[in-house]
Amino acid sequence: MTAQLDKYARDAVTWKALADANYEAAQTLFFHAMEKPGLYFVAVTLGHIALEMLLKTALIINGMTAFDPKKIKSLDPSVGLKSSDCVWGHDLVALARILALRRPDFDLSAKIHVRTSALRMPMTVEEGFELFNPFFSELRYPQELKNIAGFGEDESCVLEELACRIEPFLMI
Repeated sequence: MTAQLDKYARDAVTWKALADANYEAAQTLFFHAMEKPGLYFVAVTLGHIALEMLLKTALIINGMTAFDPKKIKSLDPSVGLKSSDCVWGHDLVALARILALRRPDFDLSAKIHVRTSALRMPMTVEEGFELFNPFFSELRYPQELKNIAGFGEDESCVLEELACRIEPFLMI
């Protein structure tokens, strides 16, 4: 069976709109989590999703396609897509590194300085993505947490800073 590209695989406008919705939802939940701490679980997970979608939007703008590279062989050859042009997966650090390769002005070693009581500052942009990486894989379903020691309102500030660092690469 021949695979087809999803109609949104190269649609940066739609990716950005959904990224913005997830970002806004995450920040809203961070705000309300001060009264209902259980909301932090969902806030950091949505924060990860927002960052993933922002990075993928930037990569789509820079010529990539949201498609699983493992399925290239089943894709209609007339599409002309190579594995190296596919953006896939949930690893924020890997996505950020791809963006940095395509856009050297996306500096993963740049320092983030946010007001925090629990996080070590300054941290690099790459360390910010590392902070959010396990939230997606470990918090979506009930399971033993192996890579998360804790989280709270400080992650909201890091999320905001990371989104601001991606923003210049989202000019459609």
